[in-house]
Amino acid sequence: MKVSIIIPVFNVEKYLEECIESALNQIYPDIEIIAVNDGSTDRSLQILEKFSNKIKVISKKNGGKASAFNQGLKFASGEWIKVLDSDDVLFPTAIEDLIKETKKITNKNKVILYGNYDRIDLKGKIFDRVKEPNYNDLTDFELNVRLLDSHFGNEDTLLFHNSTLKDYGSYKEGIPFEDFEITLRYCLLFGCRLHHVNKTIAKYRMHSKQITRKRIKISLKESNYIRKSILNQLSDKEKYLHALKKYRNEKPFLKRLIFFIRYSILPKLPNYFSEKIINTYWSVQKYKSS
Repeated sequence: MKVSIIIPVFNVEKYLEECIESALNQIYPDIEIIAVNDGSTDRSLQILEKFSNKIKVISKKNGGKASAFNQGLKFASGEWIKVLDSDDVLFPTAIEDLIKETKKITNKNKVILYGNYDRIDLKGKIFDRVKEPNYNDLTDFELNVRLLDSHFGNEDTLLFHNSTLKDYGSYKEGIPFEDFEITLRYCLLFGCRLHHVNKTIAKYRMHSKQITRKRIKISLKESNYIRKSILNQLSDKEKYLHALKKYRNEKPFLKRLIFFIRYSILPKLPNYFSEKIINTYWSVQKYKSS
């Protein structure tokens, strides 16, 4: 089964070569790599051209990551589709681990696979190992409630069947958090489900801009908008809202406290204090992993 790895690229010259090498170094043999230069103004295109004998390079005007992925999808011939951010890294066994799991699945059109991942800093050092929740034994409704509560399934670990993207629509363009939107849309509107693969798939690079107070406020606003827009299309919206409220109220105290601090306290604090708290948290994570 061929796998198409699609890499949207925009101004990421510092990390791009490592990303491409990680895709080329997969032990799974039947892959194609499609890199979409989304109007980069740095040396990203020149770096891509160095690999043009091994990967397919497409250039377009800047339109955002979702737009670049959708463009690459037009040229993909794989049965399975893998998205990879251009500053992140796949482990050598990533594709093989994911494809092995697909052999256990009968209705491939209705399943999105996801796995575990490591967080790395700007120098590529691992400072946090994330084991994603496994909800494979839950009902579709129970899984969807958890997805509504908080996004899981890091985008670098996702694997889609090509027919899923074609039948239910690909990434929605022009919005932040397109990975949350597509998984929530697939699961709640089209009866798909996320399926956990208990393997570490990728290294996800953390930037300072990802953990700022402003980013948290945007995340809260946009994720709430996505939830509401999907829920408003459901006939059983109230059933989901009731279950979501109950699920959140039954969480352990510490998890409820962390949720409250992150989404109710941090966005209201001055930048200095909120970012001090966030950076302290990540420093603790780095210390624990050292």
